[in-house]
Amino acid sequence: MASNPDVEGTPLLGPLPLELQQIKDQKDAAAALAARRRGEDVKTIERNILKIRRRSFGESSLSPEDSATRRSSRAIKRRKFDDEISEPNLIIPPSTPQPCTPGIQVPALGSVESRSRNSSVCLTEPTTPVSGLDNNCLANSLTMSDLRLKKLIRDKRKRKGRKDELTKDLGRWKPTDDIALVTAVEQTKDLNLVFKGVKFSCHFTLSEIQERWYTLLFDPVISQLAQQAMKNLPQEVVHKIMLNTPFSREEEDVIINCGIKSSAPTVSLSEFEKLLLSKPGVFHPYRTGRTLFTHWQYLKFHSLLPEQTVRPMPKPDSGHQVLDFIDGEELILDSELQDPEDTNLNTELMGAERNAKHEIRRMEAEVTKWQVLVDQVSGSNTSEFDNQTLAVLRGRLVRYLMRSREISVGRAAQNHVVDVDLTLEGPASKISRSQARIKLKHTAEFHLANEGFRPVIVNGTPVLTGESIILQNNAVVEFSSLRFIFLINQDLIAAIRTETFKNNFIKTLS
Repeated sequence: MASNPDVEGTPLLGPLPLELQQIKDQKDAAAALAARRRGEDVKTIERNILKIRRRSFGESSLSPEDSATRRSSRAIKRRKFDDEISEPNLIIPPSTPQPCTPGIQVPALGSVESRSRNSSVCLTEPTTPVSGLDNNCLANSLTMSDLRLKKLIRDKRKRKGRKDELTKDLGRWKPTDDIALVTAVEQTKDLNLVFKGVKFSCHFTLSEIQERWYTLLFDPVISQLAQQAMKNLPQEVVHKIMLNTPFSREEEDVIINCGIKSSAPTVSLSEFEKLLLSKPGVFHPYRTGRTLFTHWQYLKFHSLLPEQTVRPMPKPDSGHQVLDFIDGEELILDSELQDPEDTNLNTELMGAERNAKHEIRRMEAEVTKWQVLVDQVSGSNTSEFDNQTLAVLRGRLVRYLMRSREISVGRAAQNHVVDVDLTLEGPASKISRSQARIKLKHTAEFHLANEGFRPVIVNGTPVLTGESIILQNNAVVEFSSLRFIFLINQDLIAAIRTETFKNNFIKTLS
């Protein structure tokens, strides 16, 4: 039986009539509007719940972004006891069930804080019934809000952990290291050469360099962060890194085969600049003629140019074996090493030696003077005279021996030397440097002549300047405030007088 399109219940084929199309559009618009209103109602309920929580904790400035943060209204936080801990729940008194109508506002609820130690969501306990809102609908809305808050907290923790994992590998590797690594790998095509020839900001092992290179290649997140950091580097830093880029094998081949011989007496910089201009596609964009010339010198120093030959190492059994540094150092004799002559040091040593000799001579001259003081202090019993002492000028502390026929008495100074230095006895500031002179005459008599500005008193008799007096045995001689006793070696003087008398008698007979 053929189907009749006019029969009721059979769908029409082709486009709908204009009236039906308008009716369908109106129904679709009404359904979309109802769905949008339902979504707005859910958001309104969530905002009301947040308002309730803010009122319960006294935090009117709590934003929806901070809804997942645990808050407390206590001024001083303390740890809760077990009887104070309870699971968060919402207790709503029973009321007449009413349909959940969209767009109803939730009134403010008085609440008592009820928190759990392990819960990050704080709910309130209403004390007044809610009118116009189904209890089940409100509980479902609050439960959905709690789940939403927990999901936000969980997503936030996940994002934080993922960020930590992404930035964990960026601690030691700086943008300068990344750009040096990328440029060196592009030049050498070998990570081993990069490890040996590139100087990074800190020491990296070969495995760390390989891992970093593979991360820059295959990890899109870290690669994007590294690229952004390299773009933010200053131009002068990038230029400095590019100047230190290692040479590739192609660049070294061009430099070696440039035709410049190592035996040439002079090599100009312009030749390398011409070489750089002749092959711009081979060299790195940051190469200059100076860098090419420096690298050519390095190749020459290590005998890597084609015309250079390296002598073979001698065999161990031959006499020309190359010694190690330690072995060669042991063969060097210190006596064969000749240091350059230091004229300043020699002059200083000669001056020090001359001053030492002068001091020794001065001390030798004063030994006899100080010996008298030492004997007096030590109390040693020395004889008053010996066979060479003509007389003694004895003071309270020292005694001076007269062993020559004429001696000078006074005060010693820097450029003035006397035989009898009176400063050893006591204060002699008022005594002249050449105060007196004691002389043994041919008549075997001692005479004292005053040559100073102040008088000399002998046995209470003053002797003025230019005068002289005979000194007898045990005569008291005063020089300013210093007092001495003049003692004569009677035996020696008698022998001298006898010898003088014999000589005179022989002369008269002849």
